[in-house]
Amino acid sequence: MKNKTQSTNEGKILKGIGVSPGIVIGKAVILERQRTRFVPRRITAREVGSEVRRFREAIIKSKRELQEIKERILEKGFKQHSYILDVHIKLMEDRMLRDETIKMIKEQLVNTEWALEVTLDKISEAFDSIEDDYLRERKEDIKHVVDRILRNLTGRELRKIEDLEEEMIVVAHDLSPADTIQLNLKRVIGFATDMGGKTSHTAIVARSLEIPAVVGLEDVTAYVGGGETIIIDGTEGVVIVEPSQATVKAFRLRQQHYRYLERELLKYSSLKAETQDGYHLALEANIELVDEIPSVIQYGAEGIGLYRTEYLYLSRRTLPTEDEHFQVYKKLAEEIAPYSVTIRTLDLGGDKFASHIELAEEMNPAMGLRAIRFCIKEKEIFKTQLRGILRASIYGNLKILLPMISGVEELRQVKAILEETKEELMARGVPFDPNIPLGVMIEIPSAAVTADILAREVDFLSIGTNDLIQYSLAIDRVNEHVSYLYEPLHPAILRSIKGVVNVAHKAGIEVGICGEMAADPLYTLIFLGMELDELSMNAIAIPRVKKVLRRATIAEGERLLKEILQFSTAKETEQYIRKEMAKLFPEDFIQCIE
Repeated sequence: MKNKTQSTNEGKILKGIGVSPGIVIGKAVILERQRTRFVPRRITAREVGSEVRRFREAIIKSKRELQEIKERILEKGFKQHSYILDVHIKLMEDRMLRDETIKMIKEQLVNTEWALEVTLDKISEAFDSIEDDYLRERKEDIKHVVDRILRNLTGRELRKIEDLEEEMIVVAHDLSPADTIQLNLKRVIGFATDMGGKTSHTAIVARSLEIPAVVGLEDVTAYVGGGETIIIDGTEGVVIVEPSQATVKAFRLRQQHYRYLERELLKYSSLKAETQDGYHLALEANIELVDEIPSVIQYGAEGIGLYRTEYLYLSRRTLPTEDEHFQVYKKLAEEIAPYSVTIRTLDLGGDKFASHIELAEEMNPAMGLRAIRFCIKEKEIFKTQLRGILRASIYGNLKILLPMISGVEELRQVKAILEETKEELMARGVPFDPNIPLGVMIEIPSAAVTADILAREVDFLSIGTNDLIQYSLAIDRVNEHVSYLYEPLHPAILRSIKGVVNVAHKAGIEVGICGEMAADPLYTLIFLGMELDELSMNAIAIPRVKKVLRRATIAEGERLLKEILQFSTAKETEQYIRKEMAKLFPEDFIQCIE
């Protein structure tokens, strides 16, 4: 998203990415987190030993600092976030980061700071080619680790998070997850940064701690010196610097209204997800970390509709073992029981691993050797994950979901591998659920068109709307030049989804949606009209969707669906839906009326 800055009589308005909802108004404090850029300095051969030693000592000191932060947050009861600090500690042991830097010091005869900068640039370039938002933003973790090492190399002291006054809004160029975790210790009420994205670890922590935050503002630090009154609207992704009194008053009212709505919405968490005429539409959660389980339970999810397993493979030099897989899936199964957990198998390409796997560079990795294609090629890696899932299946209700299936031949190949894996476990005398449900993601147009064939061979279907929209409309949703074409309500998308639902039900199996569309209450009645069986979304979105669902009837959904399928464009469809939802739910959608 491009930053938009406007100077008005309301104050200086900056537009960024809202990563944690809520509105806060308070005094700003600047935290200097700007990276210092270094220039190359030639060293002599006699200085190589001291430079390498200086580098190793900076790593040791950096790891010790993170360990101390981890111990402090554990004392304060924030165990659920300690895993992120463990990730950063592990990254400091990364052989590529360490060995490449030392190699450059020795071969190029340059200072440690410059060698580390060049190594970071190489690693960053590799991450830049990744299509997936979440995976691409793991680059930020590497940067935060390098920044800490550089600070210890130079001896530069930073203002500590713990020293901040209470009831302040933090403004910084960037915040590491370690910084963000500590924000909660001093009751910082919100933060805004130049850098960052929606799926960064910093954003994940902010949402979990429920600290309103806006990131990706690009230059908020240029407009804030410290001490100014600022407003953060983490819901809309807006920051207002030195707002007028009228603006402050308006946002205080909006803040009160937001808090009221949040309290009201939480009342829906424990209620059934069913319409007034008794139609049950299961609302489940999308997660990628075991530590998100408390949120899944808090917001009333009926299980986990999508557990992304990619994080198990990232930021490490070795592949996860069968036992590592097993322990994670066992914990999920036990803690979510009696509800189900749908585990999506590895959805990465070989170019995403920081491991020994070496595959040819691809011109278009998004459409290359990734996801199920990679798993079929690297069968032993795939079977290691399958064994972990199967072993854990006796501890709860697990399902296996296959990503990026393009047709029935791929599916049959995977089923054969799954059967081989089951036979191996039987030979070892290892118990597992022999009837563990198997499903496929419908995210490629070929899968949508042949969904009737796929439905005959699996136990359920899950529609991944994010990629289905992207591939169907031939657009890159993170490319700012064509992102306007990312239209969830395009007639082709609505017809595809409806067609998949129809053939799934004809085959007698359930079908759900696990993309971003599921989390938007604007679309809830459409999915109700299609008679979907489940929607899976970020847990925090469940109460809002449940509220719409419980106040509607399936007849209203069917009527709305019938009308919108007659429109020719996404714009016409959206205008109609917004007006209809405003009529049905005036307190929630009134702002949508033009």
